[in-house]
Amino acid sequence: MIECKTEINTKAQKVLSKNIKLVSIIMLVIGCVGIAGYIIASCFVSSGYLDVMLVFALPFGYGLVYLVSVNNMIKKAEGNATVNHYQFEEDYFNASSSKNGEIIGTVKYYYKDIKKIKERDGYLLLYVNSINAFMVEESELSENDLILLKSLLKIGAQNN
Repeated sequence: MIECKTEINTKAQKVLSKNIKLVSIIMLVIGCVGIAGYIIASCFVSSGYLDVMLVFALPFGYGLVYLVSVNNMIKKAEGNATVNHYQFEEDYFNASSSKNGEIIGTVKYYYKDIKKIKERDGYLLLYVNSINAFMVEESELSENDLILLKSLLKIGAQNN
């Protein structure tokens, strides 16, 4: 049995939201370029067809909302961290979440039900569906435990 804990703090939230933040920035840039193109083109050409370019306001708006939301989520994690306690057994793992020392939930997952495993910035991300991931901080494990855990998870076989 392997036991460890991971604090879901600001650092962990940044790792989790890395892809969403990148997509938000890309959407903002596409929206800004499209809106700037519309403004510049409308200065030189007066055509009703240019109004189609206003569709670039959509990616700009979505990108802005997502970026602000992600940044707010990261700020909320400051000083308000949840701690996940893990127990890894031969065929499954238990995860208990606690906040302010009080357990707020416990769940059990079999390794065969894990959809995807990623290693990112010192964390193992265990995806139990396409959106939700359990984070295991690699530095909380000894080198032998980390090797054993990866073999339990069959991380090499999944090639993530």
